[in-house]
Amino acid sequence: GALLRSKLPQDRKLFVGMLNKQQSEDDVRRLFEAFGNIEECTILRGPDGNSKGCAFVKYSSHAEAQAAINALHGSQTMPGASSSLVVKFADTDKERTMRRMQQMAGQMGMFNPMAIQFGAYGAYAQAVMGPITAPLN
Repeated sequence: GALLRSKLPQDRKLFVGMLNKQQSEDDVRRLFEAFGNIEECTILRGPDGNSKGCAFVKYSSHAEAQAAINALHGSQTMPGASSSLVVKFADTDKERTMRRMQQMAGQMGMFNPMAIQFGAYGAYAQAVMGPITAPLN
């Protein structure tokens, strides 16, 4: 269980979804600061600078983050949001990468992570050169 132990204390970063797109970092901070010391608060924005209606909030401890989830997840619906507030632990980079690969594989109708790395080029190369396993003589 050493792996699990080393992961848990880092779980203090929250993903917040279904925010009102007008809300600023300060608004989000006000909503979450009741539960602990906020180290970081970032609203995700599109290329146009407009809020995507979600944010990351990082607390100084796991317990504070957990308290915020317990209190706020599903607790209210922001004006203009289609459903109630989503508050959950943010994915670690590794999980996010894995999920992105799975999504891409699903969209391409392939479930082999290796196939993704080659993508369209690999399919093209295979079509042109034939199977890679063919003898080279």
